[in-house]
This record gives sequence, structure tokens and C-alpha cells, in this order.
Amino acid sequence: MAQFRAGVKGGINICDLIVTNSADYFGEESFDSRVSYHIGTYIQHPFSEQFGLQVEVLFSNKGYKHKLEDQTLNVSLNYLNWPVLLVYRPVKYLEFEFGPEFGYLISGEEIINNFDFGVDLGARFNISKRLTLGARYNNGVRFKMNIDETFTDGEPPKYSNSIFQFYIGYNFDIKVKNTEEQ
Repeated sequence: MAQFRAGVKGGINICDLIVTNSADYFGEESFDSRVSYHIGTYIQHPFSEQFGLQVEVLFSNKGYKHKLEDQTLNVSLNYLNWPVLLVYRPVKYLEFEFGPEFGYLISGEEIINNFDFGVDLGARFNISKRLTLGARYNNGVRFKMNIDETFTDGEPPKYSNSIFQFYIGYNFDIKVKNTEEQ
């Protein structure tokens, strides 16, 4: 019998937009953290007692707060994300995860690129066979916004998503009978 773990998860995102190479382009403007949420499902296939592969499908609300003079814009970005994670379990109740995360913007600002890619690093504590608590960090690769670059002198600014996630999950154990033809 092969055993998979599948489940549902949800929690909060603490989102930032990291701006690099901006010089004086933004002047008095600033970008601040925004708290939002994520919800989704996952399936984990163990290779051994210590290692496995986990694939997730998440709806994740990301974004940032953009302060301009005395006005604050709360920018909401809705993504479908597909983390593909290598899971390492050193002890029964503790798991570490690492791998790429692919994302597609389904609604939000039109100046943001539709495709998002990042690297995830996290840990999860299995409270019981069914309940888990976890934390994860996603560092997105840098991208350009879809705006007119004539307003910048030299190299345009680069942006990346930075997300801390805290979540609770509920596990289902799935047993699949191996069928061998004789």
C-alpha cells in the first residue's frame, strides 16, 4: 500500500513589494507591508521516512500599500500559486520544505506582470496526525512593471514579491493499493 498525504490549508500572508535600483525615481513615495490571506490544497508523496514531494494549489491574495504624499493605496493582487516542494522530515512531528513557487496573476493591477516566480523555504509542525501549523517565506524573482520606462533615467526599477505565510492545515491520509500484474 502506498500512502499519500493530502489536505487543505489556509492562513495569513504578510506581503511586501521590494523595490531595487530605484535611485530617486519614487521621491517621497514608499511601499509598506500588507496583511492578507491564502487558502488551498496540497498532496504529499513520501519517497522515504525522511523525504517527500509536496505539490500545492493555492489562491493567494498578495499586494502592498503604496504611500504617496498623504494618500495610501492598498493594492490587492490575486494569484493562483503552485508550490512544488521537497519535504525533509528529521523527526516525526517536524518537516522542512524548500522549492520553487509558480504564480499567475488572476486579478489586480494591470501594471504587474501576470507571471510570478519565487523560491519557498518553510517549516511545519504536525500537531497531530490531522492538524499542522506552518510558516513559510517566499522570495520572488525581480521583475519590471508594465509601465512606460521613459520616466526613469538609466536602469528602470526592479520589483519582487516578498511573502511570509503562517497557516494551519488539515491532513487526509490516502492509501493507494499497488496493483501488480502477474
